[in-house]
Amino acid sequence: MAADRIRALDGIRAIAIFGVFYTHFVDDNSLLGDLAVRTFFVLSAFLITGNLIELRDAKGFTYLAALQNFYARRAGRLLPTYYALLLGLAALDLVTIHDGLFYHLAFLSNIWFAMGMNWNPWVLAHTWTLSVEWQFYLIWPLIVLSCANRSVALAAGGAIAIAVAFWLACFVTGYYAEQVVLWPPFSFDALGVGGLAFFFSGVLARPSRMRLIAVILPTALWGALQLFETSDPRLLVVVKFLLQALPLLPMAILIAVTASGTSPVLDRILGFRPLAYLGRISYGCYLYHFPMLWLMMQILWWVFDYPLERGFIELVVVAIPTIAFSALSWEMIERPIQKWRTGSRQKAAQAKKAV
Repeated sequence: MAADRIRALDGIRAIAIFGVFYTHFVDDNSLLGDLAVRTFFVLSAFLITGNLIELRDAKGFTYLAALQNFYARRAGRLLPTYYALLLGLAALDLVTIHDGLFYHLAFLSNIWFAMGMNWNPWVLAHTWTLSVEWQFYLIWPLIVLSCANRSVALAAGGAIAIAVAFWLACFVTGYYAEQVVLWPPFSFDALGVGGLAFFFSGVLARPSRMRLIAVILPTALWGALQLFETSDPRLLVVVKFLLQALPLLPMAILIAVTASGTSPVLDRILGFRPLAYLGRISYGCYLYHFPMLWLMMQILWWVFDYPLERGFIELVVVAIPTIAFSALSWEMIERPIQKWRTGSRQKAAQAKKAV
């Protein structure tokens, strides 16, 4: 992708991270955080599918070489800061951290929270999404690298069907708990939509009246459903499912249009450099924001005897150091690792050509 289109996609990440901040720091009843997580899933599956197909079709790449390349790139991008955070929190000797440390180290945080039916330790509650991502990485590359595009698209559709089947099971049984959506199948719809969006990006990005309806109607219904209240457990499951499913098509259209570069207005807005930079460091912002909340709560209580409470003050007090620390992490850890890996790949390619 061209540099301006990469910046625009980073702009989507930046807006998503603002949604996470708002829900976790201002209003925990807001669905903006959930919407942001679903956006990350759709965007991740969209980009990962494209990267895997590029590796699959590259000349000189065997199946194993492509698989190794993919996992090495993902590990180099995500693992150093993640494990540094876990080890840092463990060094603080927080008992709750040690209780589930194996699950967090093995990217099974979602399983830990789902089985425990609680959010302890809350300082790592957000890592369930990272675990779902890695569980997705264990399956999706095997499919994409070994199948033709048509079969990959069918697999993406199958992932959506699996998610719907699990929601249907909740409807039939009338059982729905907050942590039930942490099990991987409940995120397969967003990941599947992201994969399908890659194959149908040309259609999704094409200007038409139907595309406008596909964006406005689900968005309006999603907003209206937030005002709906019910005590019927089965009806509650339907509402929860629609709140999860309705934004997926508008998200896919936004991502497809942004990736295609066919909307100069979106490119200018989402590609605004400060916004794009925030999107570039959004992984760190997401990773560090709960630990930073814990740290700022301790500092304000110890130094000023001030109990930090949810609201816009908490947003400012926590978001600013989170962004600053994420920028520092990007410049000192993540970016140097990426440059080193890029240099290593280029040297390996040159050596291969020389042979």
